Amino acid sequence: MFQDDDDSNPCGFVAGRGDDYDMALHVGSIFIILAFSLFGSMMPVVSKHLSCMKQASAVMSYVNAFGVGVVIATALVHMLPPANEALNNKCLGLSYNGLANVIAVASVLLLQVVQTELTARYAVTQTKSIEDAPDAVDVKTHADSPSNAAQFHGHGHVHGMGTSSNDVQSRRISVLIFELGVAIHSVIIGLNLGVASGSTFTTLLTAICFHQFFEGVAVGTSALFAFAELKATLWTIAAYTLTTPLGIVIGIGVSTTYSETSTTALWVQGCLDAVAGGILIYTGVVELLTNQYTNNGDFHAKDASRRALTYAFVAAGACAMSIVGYWT
Repeated sequence: MFQDDDDSNPCGFVAGRGDDYDMALHVGSIFIILAFSLFGSMMPVVSKHLSCMKQASAVMSYVNAFGVGVVIATALVHMLPPANEALNNKCLGLSYNGLANVIAVASVLLLQVVQTELTARYAVTQTKSIEDAPDAVDVKTHADSPSNAAQFHGHGHVHGMGTSSNDVQSRRISVLIFELGVAIHSVIIGLNLGVASGSTFTTLLTAICFHQFFEGVAVGTSALFAFAELKATLWTIAAYTLTTPLGIVIGIGVSTTYSETSTTALWVQGCLDAVAGGILIYTGVVELLTNQYTNNGDFHAKDASRRALTYAFVAAGACAMSIVGYWT
């Protein structure tokens, strides 16, 4: 994605800072990227809390759909191609060309196990806490009474609370997984921007600004759906906003010694991009598409025009990130 595999650039070649390396512009790019990241991720939050938006829920559902497309396209257009490019570089001398895809698949399968087991463990902990509560015996006795069984079932506190808590916990785990993938990718693109110079830097800066904005929309909407507390949402947004600027700072710091064709750089960038791609594929397809649309009864109950508009926004998000990917 950001490499230039050229015979004039041998393995391990350190270009250093050329005459066209503008330090002031690089420092300025830290704040430019930060602003675009913050604007994109805060837009869903501000939209939700604007009292003047009478159709806020409908607007948010479409913004969320746009974010779903962004997540999936980011994985397939922005992460896996550079991962394959890095790990297939001639400087590594690998005979197998599918290593990046294998790493991505392994990441997807591992995440499925991690999320399932963490959610299950949380459910067991919640159930045990309820059973150990002081009034647990009285509740059980009251429920076992034939005359009161229907009344207890009608309230359904124990079962309802557990199910709701599990759903909330699953969504939170999903957002943390998503944030991890985004953070890995953001640091990498920030690093590449920090070491770039000349026209390459200008092109990357423009593309990454759009990239961070669209991806920020996805991060903001995901955090809103996962966290009831505004504070948790803002912490998630803050973490996202700072990762790419952090990568730029690292890139500026190593720009005199960094070699994009060194074996270490190729292995690190290739593996991290592949892992991040797997994370976002899992998040986009399993957590977002499947849970929010395919298996969501509320979505099925919407009229055909609203469902069609939702599909259009998903496609628009994917198209937007694909266009940005073409620039880079």
